[in-house]
Amino acid sequence: MEKKGDTIITISRKFYDLSQAISKDIPVYSGDPEPDFVPSSTIERNNYNVTRIIMGSHSSTHVDAQSHFIIDGNSVDREPISKFIGESVVIDLSSKLEIGNGITCSDLEAYSEVVKDNDILLIYTGTSEYWMKDQNIKYHFTYLEPSAAQWIASHHIKCVGIDTFSVEKYGSKDGLSHKILLSSSVGIIENLSSNLKNLSGKKVFLVCLPLLLEGVDGSPARTIAFDIV
Repeated sequence: MEKKGDTIITISRKFYDLSQAISKDIPVYSGDPEPDFVPSSTIERNNYNVTRIIMGSHSSTHVDAQSHFIIDGNSVDREPISKFIGESVVIDLSSKLEIGNGITCSDLEAYSEVVKDNDILLIYTGTSEYWMKDQNIKYHFTYLEPSAAQWIASHHIKCVGIDTFSVEKYGSKDGLSHKILLSSSVGIIENLSSNLKNLSGKKVFLVCLPLLLEGVDGSPARTIAFDIV
C-alpha cells in the first residue's frame, strides 16, 4: 500500500519493467559517449570479477536533473526521489503522431481531465519499437514542443516520461522544452522501453530510481510500474 495525502493506494505485486538494457551497442544520443565494460579484475587473475563501466549520464533509460540545462540547478543526487515515484497516467500518442513529429499542447489537452495535480505523465509514442533495430531513430524521434512542456508544467505534473531519446527535438540549440520543464521542477525520464504500450490508458504506480551520483546532471535509472488495484 502507498499513501497519497489522505488516500490509500493499493498496488499489485505484478510489475512491468520499462527500462532499456545497457550494452556496448545500444544507440546513444549523437555526441554522447558509447557504453563500454572493461574488466578491471578477473577470476583468472584476481579470484573475482570487477568491471569498470564507462558510459554517459544519459545512457539508455535515464532521468534528467535540473543541472542538465540549468546553471546551479539540482544535480541528480539533490533531486527529490519522490519526483520519480508515484501515480502515473499512461497515454498513447503513437496512432496520432508520426514518429519524428512534435507533441503539442493540443495533443495533451484531451487528457486534462485524466491527469491530476502531482501525477506523473508517461507518453508512449512508438519510437521505442525501433530501439536496437534502426540507428537512425536517434536522429528522428518524437519529442515535446515547448507548448506541450508548458502544458505539463501548468497542470502541475511532477514528472514526465517518454519512450524517446529526448523530450527535445533533435538538433535543438535552445533546449527550450527541457528548460521549461526543469525550471518548473518537473522530472524528466527518457528512453522508456516499448513495454510502456502494454499500459496505455491505465493508471499505474511508477518507481524510477536513478543512481545517487554526486554532482552529476542525470543518471541511468531502473524504471518499473505496478498496477493499481
